Amino acid sequence: MDTKMGSITERRNLRTGTPVWASLGMPRLATRKLIVPARADVVIVGAGITGALVGEAATANGLSVILLDRRPPFHGSTAASTALLQFEIDTPLIRMADAIGFEKAKRAWLRSFRAVDDLAVLVRRLRIRCEFRSRRALYLAGTTLGAGELAEEGRRRRAIGLPSHFLGRADLRSLAGIDREAALLSDGMADANPVLLTRGLLRRAIARGARLYSPVQLSGVHPARRKIELVTSEGIELEAKALVFATGYELADGVPSHGHSITSTWAFATKPQPEALWGKGELIWEASDPYLYIRTTADGRVVVGGEDEDIEDEAARDALLAAKISILQKKTKQLLPWLDVGADCAWGGTFGESENGLPSIGPVPGMSNCHAVLGYGGNGLTFGVVAAQILAARLCGGRDPDDRLFAFRR
Repeated sequence: MDTKMGSITERRNLRTGTPVWASLGMPRLATRKLIVPARADVVIVGAGITGALVGEAATANGLSVILLDRRPPFHGSTAASTALLQFEIDTPLIRMADAIGFEKAKRAWLRSFRAVDDLAVLVRRLRIRCEFRSRRALYLAGTTLGAGELAEEGRRRRAIGLPSHFLGRADLRSLAGIDREAALLSDGMADANPVLLTRGLLRRAIARGARLYSPVQLSGVHPARRKIELVTSEGIELEAKALVFATGYELADGVPSHGHSITSTWAFATKPQPEALWGKGELIWEASDPYLYIRTTADGRVVVGGEDEDIEDEAARDALLAAKISILQKKTKQLLPWLDVGADCAWGGTFGESENGLPSIGPVPGMSNCHAVLGYGGNGLTFGVVAAQILAARLCGGRDPDDRLFAFRR
């Protein structure tokens, strides 16, 4: 099939304000200028965290790779990520089991659990310095799941082998000083600096021969059975055996968006206050809608995010920045009254959600040899690990056991 597209991806202003990682200084990574035609086994569109994970996996399997981005690498949504690396999916296990069946829900949750550990192993093996830390997480009772349902959620998780344990009010207060009705305490989580992680993955892929071109804007793609021909806005032609869209919230033409939606989110970070942190610095998030999520950084800052709204317009998102940060500060002060919740930096960003809490990963229907990743939801980085594994198998002629579980719906 031959398909032409005038504009390959949407153009969005993905974030506003100053993310905490940018406030600490954005690292540099050398890129190339695309001035002559090029070819590779795989062309990856997008040099954020998902593109970096896919690029690293593809080069690790001996494939030649070209990465393209209209921005400098890791300057889009990746820089705005709060990088809570959780196996917990936005849709609770008990709710997902009702929606897609228990066996599928079980596989999805266990795959998410393994992805966090797989990323930890990868970071250690590649010696990427990205402030990666193993963590525990507290999932607090809220408007979505009360104490009773949270207890059932914990039972379901433990039944499939997930390390989650129910805490009542007294135990939660003793552990973290938090006064809530109940929570689930889970091992197997992590956090990291997403910018440094992405740079480390891209550097490894480049060391194996990957070519990173930026800024580049694709203006056309022609999929066929044996190869894909691409053309940039400057008329430079590329050729590949396979194409991967890792464009995040700037959806590529032809990629189905059924069951996915664009929203907005907001976050702030405090000044370092390591003496004021709770317990062992557990990740915190609520079983509420909208939910609040909190983490710490290696230098003792507290990063808070949430208050998501179904707002796609960037100007409307940005206009709410001050009001949303104020709400987040008040909620944080109520939950952790001893903290200094002054915002050292604050930002808003484009976000995405899926109806069932799961990503869409795999071949694009109707476009030969084209693949895409829609890792929408609070687990975007973890879903990127799963995407890299699934796509690496496909690009090498194999199939991942969970290939169909995350496939695009026609």
